[in-house]
Amino acid sequence: MSLPIRALVAADAAGIEEHLLRLAPVDRSLRFAAGVVPDGMIHRYVAGIRFGIDAALGIVDSCEKLVAFAHGCVYTVGKRASVEIAFSVDAEWRRMGYGAALMAEARTFAESIGAHSVVGMCLARNGPMRRIFAGAGMMITCEDDEVHACFRLAPVNGTAVREGALA
Repeated sequence: MSLPIRALVAADAAGIEEHLLRLAPVDRSLRFAAGVVPDGMIHRYVAGIRFGIDAALGIVDSCEKLVAFAHGCVYTVGKRASVEIAFSVDAEWRRMGYGAALMAEARTFAESIGAHSVVGMCLARNGPMRRIFAGAGMMITCEDDEVHACFRLAPVNGTAVREGALA
């Protein structure tokens, strides 16, 4: 892997949208664990990213085009945060370790906010995502056509969550 991961901010929303809109229909289906994913759904999804709260991580090429994206949606369970992670990588940038690198960075983000766990979900036929989950050491369970993955994180400073991480 030669391109660095960077945190994305609200000003990067257009690039995230362009990246997701470039995905082929089958890749959109796998990324969102849904059937047909129309453009409008992607517009709404990007508009719902909570920059500054959620993890929004990206890899950009030398032309400043976003080629890989991870969104770690922060939610609470009791008084502790958990992070649900989802990824996408442009077809020509796959099999270079970017998904695994984004997974590792998402874990670092989750640890930094004192999260209880990192979870992921994908369709059973999404082999690349399943390999990323397994490579990260996540506990994997299957239910019908869905795969659920999780790893628990050790408490950091008791159960405190980083100030401002949850609004």
